[in-house]
Amino acid sequence: MKKVTLLFITLVSACLLQACHGNKNVDADDDTTREVIDTTKHISIIVGKDDARFLTTIAQGCLAEIKIGTLAKQKGLDKRVKNLGAMMIKDLTKGKGRLIALAKAKKITLPDTLDTDDQKSIAELAKKAGKEFDIAYLDKIKVDYKKALDLFQNTAKHGFDPEIKGFAAKNIMTIQRHLDLIDAVHGSIK
Repeated sequence: MKKVTLLFITLVSACLLQACHGNKNVDADDDTTREVIDTTKHISIIVGKDDARFLTTIAQGCLAEIKIGTLAKQKGLDKRVKNLGAMMIKDLTKGKGRLIALAKAKKITLPDTLDTDDQKSIAELAKKAGKEFDIAYLDKIKVDYKKALDLFQNTAKHGFDPEIKGFAAKNIMTIQRHLDLIDAVHGSIK
């Protein structure tokens, strides 16, 4: 009987010791896990000001280039200028949609109106007609696209946010293709 009682006491003691030790670990794990879960619910990724400025600058550029492309489609004398304007509208509208989705995911508000500088340059361009318009249009978008290419390359290389860097890198080839087309049309008109 002593052996059975001793065995029973040892077994109960071991169970109690394991239960106490096990509960202590479970509670510690649960608390730690809860803390991690609770803290991750409230963490938001902060986009750096340079990355945010990149998105807002590109959005502003898209608005301007779509407007300028519309002018080219309407006022262009040369069919290649009209076609280039139409292509810019199509490509930039599609790119703007991707830009809006990225900005929304990053909680960045994009401009939806042209800034005053763009309004002035578009108004000046709209005053021109014929071959003068075609050349002024091509000159304007060539400058704009060179600036855009530099901005995209810089962001792809030095940006902080990986998704924004990826967006910049992915669009470099399209911008270069547009710049090559602008150069080709520009060279054939002069």
